[in-house]
Amino acid sequence: MAAPANNLGITTIGIPAPGTEGNREDLLDAVINLDKQKKAAVFLALPKTTANGMNHEYLIDNLPATSTAGNLEGGDWSGSAGQARTRLANAVQTFRRDFSVSLDQVEYSRKGMTPGVADEYQHQVELFLLATEQSIDARIVAAGTTVASVTASASAVLALMGGIRNWQITATSASLQTAATADVGLSVGGAWSRSKFLQLHEQMFTLGADPDTLAVDPGVKADISADILGEIATATGQPANASAIYGTPAVVRQQYINSSTAEWTQDIQFLRSDYGRVAVLIDRFIPQAATATNSLAGGAAFLFDRSKLRIAFWRPLRHYPLPPTGDAIKGYVHTGVTLENLHPNTVGVLYNITT
Repeated sequence: MAAPANNLGITTIGIPAPGTEGNREDLLDAVINLDKQKKAAVFLALPKTTANGMNHEYLIDNLPATSTAGNLEGGDWSGSAGQARTRLANAVQTFRRDFSVSLDQVEYSRKGMTPGVADEYQHQVELFLLATEQSIDARIVAAGTTVASVTASASAVLALMGGIRNWQITATSASLQTAATADVGLSVGGAWSRSKFLQLHEQMFTLGADPDTLAVDPGVKADISADILGEIATATGQPANASAIYGTPAVVRQQYINSSTAEWTQDIQFLRSDYGRVAVLIDRFIPQAATATNSLAGGAAFLFDRSKLRIAFWRPLRHYPLPPTGDAIKGYVHTGVTLENLHPNTVGVLYNITT
């Protein structure tokens, strides 16, 4: 017999195309956003403090030079000039994100009709707060040293804070920087080099720094583990630069833990040299660029003392609601922030590093 007309479930037998109907679908009551896993590692790891001005300045004391000379017995007093302090500064940068959500969309979510979202506006606030944290982190580890200050004659200029590379003494030197008046850097000129890392660590120790953190991009992190633990078994399987990375011949040091489950691991989380113990921190926002002509444009890894590199907030990171000017809820996320480097030589840069 023929099926009755207009009988829902008989005349529409079949599977509807994804996203086209609200009938017969298995839609999870959850929202998945992989970008939330892009943790701003350097931003989260650095200590936080307060900035009391848009031009954030601080003084660095300098010790008198050591002297091995003797003094005459009974000699008269002679004066010595006091040591001048070094002033460091960085501009406060404004980070702001504006957004709006229609009242219909907000009402829709509050009625329980938006999967995984109880309140669409609050959900957007959380997303924009997270995106701003990631933006600050990306600025801290960015290529370049641009610092711009707003003046009365250039009111439209955007104030930009200097990132980690801002304090390098030079951007073009291909050899180890040795001056004691700025952060040091060393060109790698290719893939991760253990010898270059040790050379930089030694120089920073010599200049009085005590770095405890090495921030790297994911590719360099994998190169460090491969360098220390080894993963190439035969000469024919080595990459073109294997001799620079692993030595010749290649060394295999496969590591196993927990023999009951034969779990294999290749992960170096700490590096200990003659000059101290360093934690390896993976930051997904560090530029992973090809070798460049100078330290400001190429990829880099940052060796620093976490206690002496701080994030200073002029205004805290928060959400500000705005009155509606139409049929929508409006607001913005805002912060004023800068990066302070509490002493010269507290940051080392391995630049022109590739993976």
